[in-house]
Amino acid sequence: MTTVRAEVAQALRRAAAHDGAHTAPPAAVLWPDPDRAWERVIAQVQEAVPVLVLGEHDADAARGPAIWLRAVLACAEEPDPPAVVRLPTRLAPRDARNPWVLYLPGVGRDELQAATGATHPLAPLVELAHRSVWWGQGNGQPWTPQAFLRSKDGLGLDLAHDGETRAAVGEALETLLDRDVTVLRALGGLDAARLRTLLLPDPVRDLLAWIDDPEQVRLRLGAQWTTFVAVCTSTYGVTPGKHTAITAAGLLGRRQGAWAPVWTRYAEAPGLYPHIPAALDKAAPLDTLFGDADDPHPDSWPARNTAEETSLRQSLLGLAGAPSVEEARRQVSALHAEHRARLGTVWDALGRAPLARAVAHLVALGEDTVADRPSALDPMTTWYAAAGHRVDDLALRALAEVSSVPDSTAVRAALGVLYDPWLDDVATAFQAAAAHGYTGATGLPIDPGTCVLFVDALRMDLGHRLTGALAAAGRVAQLSPRLAAFPTVTPTGQPAVAPLTVHLVGGAEFSAADSRARAVAGTVLRGLLASDGVQHLGWADSGDPTGRGWTQTNAIDEYGHTHGHGLAAAVDAELARVVDRIAGLLAAGWAEVVVVTDHGWLLPANPARKVELPLHLADGGARKPRVARLGPGQVTAFPTLPWTWDASVRMVSAPGAAAFEVGTLYEHGGLSPQECITPVVTVTAGGASAVEVRVEALKWTGLRCRVDVAPPRSGLTVELRLAPADPSSAIAAARPVVDGEAKALVEDDAHAGAEIHVVVLDEAGAVLAQRRTRVGENP
Repeated sequence: MTTVRAEVAQALRRAAAHDGAHTAPPAAVLWPDPDRAWERVIAQVQEAVPVLVLGEHDADAARGPAIWLRAVLACAEEPDPPAVVRLPTRLAPRDARNPWVLYLPGVGRDELQAATGATHPLAPLVELAHRSVWWGQGNGQPWTPQAFLRSKDGLGLDLAHDGETRAAVGEALETLLDRDVTVLRALGGLDAARLRTLLLPDPVRDLLAWIDDPEQVRLRLGAQWTTFVAVCTSTYGVTPGKHTAITAAGLLGRRQGAWAPVWTRYAEAPGLYPHIPAALDKAAPLDTLFGDADDPHPDSWPARNTAEETSLRQSLLGLAGAPSVEEARRQVSALHAEHRARLGTVWDALGRAPLARAVAHLVALGEDTVADRPSALDPMTTWYAAAGHRVDDLALRALAEVSSVPDSTAVRAALGVLYDPWLDDVATAFQAAAAHGYTGATGLPIDPGTCVLFVDALRMDLGHRLTGALAAAGRVAQLSPRLAAFPTVTPTGQPAVAPLTVHLVGGAEFSAADSRARAVAGTVLRGLLASDGVQHLGWADSGDPTGRGWTQTNAIDEYGHTHGHGLAAAVDAELARVVDRIAGLLAAGWAEVVVVTDHGWLLPANPARKVELPLHLADGGARKPRVARLGPGQVTAFPTLPWTWDASVRMVSAPGAAAFEVGTLYEHGGLSPQECITPVVTVTAGGASAVEVRVEALKWTGLRCRVDVAPPRSGLTVELRLAPADPSSAIAAARPVVDGEAKALVEDDAHAGAEIHVVVLDEAGAVLAQRRTRVGENP
């Protein structure tokens, strides 16, 4: 790229050219400018050639009187020049390529030559003029900006002659100086209106801002308002003041001609213009909802998206009447195919397509619920920790997409058909497996330099989210499954993951107790930790990182009990707090942080099925919604297990995902993978991830693609896209990477044989790796 500034600099250099064999180099290039037309841009030119400016002394501007200019020319190139000739570092260096240039604002050639008398302010330059060369036109006139731009001896641009254009050149000169000369030539005829567009550094932004808030933009632009109106009229066919912002919104929505890039710009950051959707609604064609053959972009209009969300809401509510789970899965898949085009649109970015996003999770959930699962306890534990937890995660993500009561009701209607039966089936299978040797783990030996971070109710799916968030923060975290102490309530489970050496026994109701029959919680737990040399740290405390530590948060469990389904939208913020806490501990010098929990939880779409447990069976009324302590000699057909802290005591779980109390939603205490198979996340100081993720292999089976990703890492997803950087070009739902593998299905066979990209995404949606392939074709 050759800019106008570079051409001015080159012209100044050419003026100093000489035949070294016969003539001495000129002392300087004199640049007269009687009208001061170039004065505002001299600082820009100084970066390309060493321009000294005549005027009041200002070392930072390389400006000074005539005698100072002579002094600079005389000694500035010496090894140790006097301080008085100090020049700014931004000034281009004087060398064989760059001559000294003396810019003379307000001074013409004749005026300098006529200077007489020793007291004349220009007198020190008179003699210098005889040893220098002048930069000017061939006719002896000084170069004006307009003349330099137009002349064949200058840039040769097709520039209008009129006075308005001359004024526009002056207004736009600072911007013009850094424009590509080739582009300016390609523009053809340049007049005042076209030049004034250069005064608006971002006319598209100003246009969008005007549609969003016309009066505010008029006030902001001030003197540039006339230029803005001219640009809008000539380029976009709309004249502010004559046309309204609604007129412009109509053109924006149709995206034709010059308006296409304006829409693209709007779509990149629609949140910057909160009032444009209302303007688009007012400008929409009357038959938007029913389609308009003359409208190439019906998705531009908010009302159409709103109507589609309303239709989708009704369809999801209707799933409650589906004759079977299989039919519900088929209908959800069809709904996703119908509405997936709205993902990645402006309305999606503005949060106006929550149900379209929720359905994407529901489709994946439906596919995962048909996957085979083991029946024995150990294989089931491995399966749930590696893959089964994804169903719970997808249910939470679907709930988190919606915020209004009608939308939440619709998503829960779908989950009630797709998720709740699976939840009950998996819990029932787990209870059958647990009857043959379930033993909850107790004890947590740790070395000095390790701090235990207890996160109440960190379910397995949240454990995987946590490792993904840690990876995004540059931390390597290792996750392993652990069977929770039974029953899965805090009084039983928290002591089981505490780094205690003291022997614990069963106490009252569900509480572990010490040798003095005190429940191991609160001050008793802190005292036992202290007696074992474990520091109990407040959430903001760092402690002594050479010892052993314990810190905790109960926020997830507390929020779940008080907000039910609202927990889905809150978990990521709470996990971010945990990530920050881990980072703080490691920064304070702890060598390792081990994240543990006491139990998981169930959160069905609909309140749990109530089952009856006669009160007389519970020992002293010790009963919770999902578990009860059987009295001595009592028997029940419901699943029972020995209490972790006293094998002589039997604890009874509600069967499947049922509960002993009516209206139960968020709850724990019973036997299910969600409650019992918990994560242990270990994070080591200095464990920043340096291994790049890559797509190791691809295999197509029809329209289904198996993607092998290495190295295996939590929190990754795979997506198939027509354009690798464009989420809206996805042709298959994003699928999580589990044990280094993901399977994605192209839903539209019209894409068979199409060239696409397989992309691997992190938790934030950033592309970590990509690979090109053709749908259905193996290498």
